[in-house]
Amino acid sequence: MKRFKSAFTILFTLSLTLLAVSCIVQFEVRADEQVFFEDDFESYNAGSFPFSGGWDLWYNGQGDSYQKVVNHTSDSPTKSLSILGWHYRWVGVAARPLETNAVKLGFSVNVRVDSIDVGKLDHSIASVCFGKKIPPDRICLYAPIDFISNGTISVCKQPLQSFLPDTWYNVKSIIDRNTETVSVWIDDVLVADNFTIRTSQGSVTSWPTSEIEGFTVNQFYNSVRAYFDDVKVFAVYDLNPKLVLEPTSGIAATTLVGSGFVPNSEISVTWNDTAIHTVPNPLVTDGYGKFTAIISVLNQTVPGSYCVSVIDELGNEANATFEVVSMVPTSTSEDSSTTNSDDVLELESTNGEPEQTNFDTPVLEIANVNLELESTNADDKPVEEPETAPEIPLYSLLLVAPAVLAVTVIYKLKTPNKTKEN
Repeated sequence: MKRFKSAFTILFTLSLTLLAVSCIVQFEVRADEQVFFEDDFESYNAGSFPFSGGWDLWYNGQGDSYQKVVNHTSDSPTKSLSILGWHYRWVGVAARPLETNAVKLGFSVNVRVDSIDVGKLDHSIASVCFGKKIPPDRICLYAPIDFISNGTISVCKQPLQSFLPDTWYNVKSIIDRNTETVSVWIDDVLVADNFTIRTSQGSVTSWPTSEIEGFTVNQFYNSVRAYFDDVKVFAVYDLNPKLVLEPTSGIAATTLVGSGFVPNSEISVTWNDTAIHTVPNPLVTDGYGKFTAIISVLNQTVPGSYCVSVIDELGNEANATFEVVSMVPTSTSEDSSTTNSDDVLELESTNGEPEQTNFDTPVLEIANVNLELESTNADDKPVEEPETAPEIPLYSLLLVAPAVLAVTVIYKLKTPNKTKEN
């Protein structure tokens, strides 16, 4: 029992430690995938075309009834999609429409063909790739991976390896739309690294990859049936989530600047693990995985460090620390007996001794000074003060006292000293 308690204490302590440092973790650069769709064709009835799953029949080859889900062969678990073209004239093309501005676009699919025709004119039995439909009767295939009738798998007309009939092969391809290149893996082995993309219509210059409309599986000749299974289409991102706060301290309001997240992904924001509102809302990254937003947590007035965390839909996260500072000014007190000699004016007091006044004295202190200054009327005789002076509200003194002091000082400086008669 003691050993269990000790182990629990250690795990609990480690958990608290990891939680405490979560705001300063640096995330490593890593590649990730955003899956657009997957299909193993198990949800469709055998003999039907998978329209209900979002597939389109761009061209029907031998005929609509020949393009169908079958249950006599599959890679996993029991069904696959069979496509059959018509001689050398009319291909069978099944397509899954796709709209994305992702820079790196990929797919994975399992392919099988019934037989090969060694010794005959080499032609493509089956192919998989991204494509664009060109009505009424053409199609542009981007870097098609072809299963050739001579038993060779090729991409962009470059042979990659041989294949056997009645055998399933996993084909994976990733195209880079910025560089117009393609990389291919067969059964998880890289066989083509950054090949220049060519299309079935020629150079990619005339048919840029930005015009891709969907993923396609194709069969060109009816001499050999082709089967397709376990389709996955995805985008690839080299992720490096970063979050910058502008500013990093002050009242609990700041601008978030994020980068390195999944493009076109909704972002969730928390303040010390509490979800908070953003402007704009919802907050979504652009096509390059960047975003800018404003947050405001004005009810958070306690000074201290707070963790701002952002996370995209695939769980990629970045954090930053915001320092809330007090907006209440700090009061300071000075020794009234200490003054700066440069800020002192000497005035004549009633007993003939010089009197000093500190201009830095607060207004409240000036208002409470008993100013006994001598003044005369037009006959050069002292003006008698009334026996009782009216009461002046304190706030009036606060406004009037500085002006009275200034006028009196000027008056005393301009008036020559009088010799009092005995």
